[in-house]
Amino acid sequence: MVVSVEAARRPDAEQGPDPVEIRRRVLDLSTSAYAFSALTAAFELGILDELAVPQTPGEVGRRTAAAEPVVHALLEVLLALGLVRRVETDRGPAFVSWPSVGAVASGRAKEFLLGDLRSTHYQAADLVERARRGDIAQEWRHTDPQLLDAQGVRSADAVAPLSARLFPMLEGLSESLERHGAVFLDVGTGVGWLAVEMCRRFPNLRAVGIDPYETALAHARRNIALVGLEGRIELRAQPVEELADDRRFDIAWVPAMFLGHDRAARGLERVFHSLTPGAWALVASMADEGEELQPAVLRLIAVQYGGGGLFPEHVAGMLSAAGFADVFVMPPMPGVAIRLTMGRRSAD
Repeated sequence: MVVSVEAARRPDAEQGPDPVEIRRRVLDLSTSAYAFSALTAAFELGILDELAVPQTPGEVGRRTAAAEPVVHALLEVLLALGLVRRVETDRGPAFVSWPSVGAVASGRAKEFLLGDLRSTHYQAADLVERARRGDIAQEWRHTDPQLLDAQGVRSADAVAPLSARLFPMLEGLSESLERHGAVFLDVGTGVGWLAVEMCRRFPNLRAVGIDPYETALAHARRNIALVGLEGRIELRAQPVEELADDRRFDIAWVPAMFLGHDRAARGLERVFHSLTPGAWALVASMADEGEELQPAVLRLIAVQYGGGGLFPEHVAGMLSAAGFADVFVMPPMPGVAIRLTMGRRSAD
């Protein structure tokens, strides 16, 4: 009997996928992993910076000090990803980026995207290394300064879209952040880049960043000094569940995916009391329902972070239990892994 290739790939009802199909899936994943690495390498080398106008692989190689064959291979991956196109020039075949790619391949946008790529790369590699050593833990306990900095830059990337699209939707928030004396609470501040970006975006704003890990805070102090914001950003070695401020903050950012159920519930109670009447708490979670690959991976990341299966509806329940009003969950945003749940401390 002749069995078609497609029939051979169908999972057996009792045995699951056959070995050929398993190897095919591994190849697909390996291809995606290398494509991700190629994209990250292209950003690290500055290859896309060179492609506002058509450039041959040799020309890009000379400007980036990278070997021409490697540059050519990376460019072909970018071509397959739809980020560049191939054109003919009098110097030979060349590559040029699409105009839309320039929006994320230069300036601050490139800095944020590279932080995202680096953070994913470092943490994915760390998961494999910890598994190899038998050192898997359900908590965020990284000390690598490169990883910490990449994660912080990734967090700061949220400020621009939140300021442009979400803050104007939340009653009174944009006006509050513009006034003198407004204070932002950055829970789990890490290396401080989110607090820095909020202060850059709102010139009258001050920030308090709390984090229980001294390694991250030491790095945050250096970053804040580097940009000259020591006078506007206060750092504390403190877990959120020990927050004792009363009616001080005009907005709070709480990354619940690093806290887990119990710490998040206790922390949100403290955050409620720390907010001024009418102030908003923005709570980020990552876990999502579904058996597809993406939600399964997001749940894995949430476990790595320490938050476990903390879904947006759990966060909404915690906010309501802590006394928040106007609680709602933002719909998923394309290309964004986190989900936001908002709540407001009612005016007294």
